[in-house]
Amino acid sequence: MIDLSTVPVRLAPIRTDAGQIHLIRANSKYAECVAQAGKLAFDSVKPWMGNSLVPTTPRTAKLLLDALEKQRDIGYGVCYLLIWQQQCLGMGILNYIHPVHRNANLGLWLIPEARGKGVAFTLCQRLIDLATHPLKLNRLEYLTLPDNIASIKLAKALGAQQEGLCRRRVFGEDALLFSILI
Repeated sequence: MIDLSTVPVRLAPIRTDAGQIHLIRANSKYAECVAQAGKLAFDSVKPWMGNSLVPTTPRTAKLLLDALEKQRDIGYGVCYLLIWQQQCLGMGILNYIHPVHRNANLGLWLIPEARGKGVAFTLCQRLIDLATHPLKLNRLEYLTLPDNIASIKLAKALGAQQEGLCRRRVFGEDALLFSILI
């Protein structure tokens, strides 16, 4: 098991013209704003991420955030919320962390208003830095729908290599697999 008890509560903020976006480790005290973000992102994110990672009520958001904390406690993964002026803009996650092979999945979702502004790229860079040190992982995998042009563009901007098409990989949908070697 990889010890995730030492990962920071906050990562370096993302600086934007509208102010800093804080990257704060998932915590149930943010359930209300996560639910609001889930409502804004649901239609575009739910088909890919599923109901469980895109909560739309404070109750389901609290359940998700509590579950993410438990997953961190057992070394499964870590999640960071993007908080700007008391509003959640989305989340970034490293999960399925494999303690022997030292690899993990990289994932994220953002509300529509936060997209196309470099936020996703910087968020992923912060998560890659976390995966590199202190976690000392050597590979991240990033899955996306084959028709998600923005997500494919993000993967390539991060230096990820496309490895192939995984048939029925996520919720019965085909997914492109990208890898980032670190």
